[in-house]
Amino acid sequence: MKKYLILLPFLFLGCGNGDNTKNNENNSKYPLHKDITSTYFYIGEGATSNNDYIPNVASAWDENWSIHYGGIDSPNERNESYPYYPKKFIPKENPFYVALPFNDFDDNGKKKPNLDKIIPWYMPTYQSLMKNRWVKITHNGKTAYAQIEDAGPNEYDDYKYVFGNSEPINTFGAHAGIDVSPAVKTYLGLNDVDKVDWEFVESYEVPNGPWKNIITTRGVTWLYKSWTTFDVNTTAQIQLTNDLNLSYDTDLYDVDLFDTSIETIDKLKKDGKKVICYFSAGSYEDWRKDSNEFPKKAIGKKMDGWDEYWLDIRDEEIKNIMLKRLDLAKEKGCDGVDPDNVDGYTNDTGFNLTYNDQIKYNLFLAYNAHKRGLAIGLKNDLNQINDLSMYFDFAINEQCHQYNECDKLLPFITQNKPVFNIEYIQNKDFCDNPNLQTMFLPENLDGSFRKTCK
Repeated sequence: MKKYLILLPFLFLGCGNGDNTKNNENNSKYPLHKDITSTYFYIGEGATSNNDYIPNVASAWDENWSIHYGGIDSPNERNESYPYYPKKFIPKENPFYVALPFNDFDDNGKKKPNLDKIIPWYMPTYQSLMKNRWVKITHNGKTAYAQIEDAGPNEYDDYKYVFGNSEPINTFGAHAGIDVSPAVKTYLGLNDVDKVDWEFVESYEVPNGPWKNIITTRGVTWLYKSWTTFDVNTTAQIQLTNDLNLSYDTDLYDVDLFDTSIETIDKLKKDGKKVICYFSAGSYEDWRKDSNEFPKKAIGKKMDGWDEYWLDIRDEEIKNIMLKRLDLAKEKGCDGVDPDNVDGYTNDTGFNLTYNDQIKYNLFLAYNAHKRGLAIGLKNDLNQINDLSMYFDFAINEQCHQYNECDKLLPFITQNKPVFNIEYIQNKDFCDNPNLQTMFLPENLDGSFRKTCK
């Protein structure tokens, strides 16, 4: 709901539990796999004896992998001026991709058991914990970075190697432990069969390079969703104060969770509208009905310009309060939720919140919303969109045009998820992006007017 200045530098720590991994000589919390045999594969590759008759038109997590990428990533037909791209098209997803021999889903599309004991960065989620993860690959003193976009080569449950210090169990062909894309192969100067060192890295540790020109954010495409989903053409009205104006012809209404009655929500739904319920997930508001439940130790500094106080999102009592708010949204009949102030790590909260503290908290909200059959939107938090968009169903942003930040919202658009952008200054130049659902609204969001670009 609100726009904040970045007051603190990012303080980065890893997502994983250090107790689950062994440190290597570089002080990384993930194992360094040295002298591993690498082979190469590519999106759209047919089934041949070279790949054990396993085609790569689909991936372990995307049945339309080739389509979503934009075509066949042929290693023999490359862009002459930029060999990391195929010759005939600019890819829609990262051409720097790899496959590792572990899939966190089984053959029936169910999450494998004991993942919390296997994957160092485990947290409850309906999405894959492997897809889009970054790895660092080194060969002859040169280093590339790539995202995991498939499981293999030939093995899909070799967790002792992938997350530990065992050798790969693959016995096919060259006994490879990693498959790399044509872009990775070209950048590192690899032979068809070669040796590399590799290790997992966090997204914020990935330096600038050709691997960051296009970042893959799409999640598991065949995942069953028991909650409401929306597409980029979905229209919305957002009103959080004053008597609700029900006259706007939109697909959904975003309303205050506490102040909107069950009867009003029922009426909106009978009128064919979906209802998203707003609450603050990162600030303390002393006028809310549950304000007496907040522990004082978890209430931080006052927000600049607002009569609210930042919360320590690491506190378990705060998380329990948010679970109750999600329960209330479910009880009231909301189709989804709009948790606000989920970017505290960029502000002077009074707590030493890190990038990964925020990631963990936001994923906690997403998982528990989905567990209750509720859609969930990501409010602002633009710097974490690449890490979070696959877990959220839509985005709500304030003033991306005014602050020249709209490009950061593209990951939602490429996944056909709507971006509801609020502008508080009416400017026709803010209508240059037809993919955004841009609304011109009053700053207090009282429903007194609503104008759009369409």
